[in-house]
Amino acid sequence: MSNANNKQRILIVDDDERIVELIVNGLSEHSAFETHAFTTGQAAREAIERFNFDLIVSDWMLPDVDGLTLIRAAKTNHPDCVTILMTAFGAPDVQELPEFALVHHYLEKPFTVDELITLITTTLAPTTAPPQVEEPAPRVFKVVLGGDANVGKTSLIQRYCTGVFEPTRAMTIGVDFHVYDIRLDNEPVRLVVWDLGGQERFAFARHAFYHGTQAIGLVFDVSNRVSFYNLMRWWREAREFLGDTPAVLLANKTDLPRQISREETESIAESWGMKFYESSCASGDGVPQFFEALAWTAWENAQKNS
Repeated sequence: MSNANNKQRILIVDDDERIVELIVNGLSEHSAFETHAFTTGQAAREAIERFNFDLIVSDWMLPDVDGLTLIRAAKTNHPDCVTILMTAFGAPDVQELPEFALVHHYLEKPFTVDELITLITTTLAPTTAPPQVEEPAPRVFKVVLGGDANVGKTSLIQRYCTGVFEPTRAMTIGVDFHVYDIRLDNEPVRLVVWDLGGQERFAFARHAFYHGTQAIGLVFDVSNRVSFYNLMRWWREAREFLGDTPAVLLANKTDLPRQISREETESIAESWGMKFYESSCASGDGVPQFFEALAWTAWENAQKNS
């Protein structure tokens, strides 16, 4: 069946609902894609019989139908289909199978979801870009926001993305990420911002999401002295997993009565050797400046390490 809206169809298959949700959310930023997602091989097989897919992302070991079988079916219907296989098993196990020749990209778990999103968008970018625009592929930078629960990290991302402040927005469950296309020095940049859940019960899961980070944003609430004191814990955690990756400090919620003065923030920023900014999600003051500084910090760090 043809795609009347000229969008490129992507099939996502994994029996882990959370993984499927994260991938779909990441791809929702791209209007050129039509995403079909399933948690069973049988449902995916039925979709393959109905549609031609431009790209399929499948886990190898599904409970009912293995991913290589789905990839073979998709390429039978649409030989130009790009295929990505995910697996938690060792590479020799799957690479010895004859169907592995049908796999374009192979990702062995664990990997970060933004790495997969980047792979998908980079793979399909040449055909989704308007032909009259000769734009280089964007450089992709991963940054993370760390800080206690309720310091406003999610609201910062929401304000930066839409210009709207949602005071009742639900807390981040573990981790969340958002993708933004911006320009630095007149070059396209894709900023993948990971919001690390500040709740202590999610600490065990955070370490895996630091991988590949080019810059860190440390956020505290100026109306909450405890969140300021806990910056040391977040700073140590970042140093543990990221070494000397540069960071930017943000004093948020400046519209509320302050418990932390600007001078105190300046002092800790100077002692840690980082830039600092102040912001209010309610008014929007300082929010774009903080994210621009975070993007430039990631850019400069990538340049230094290239």
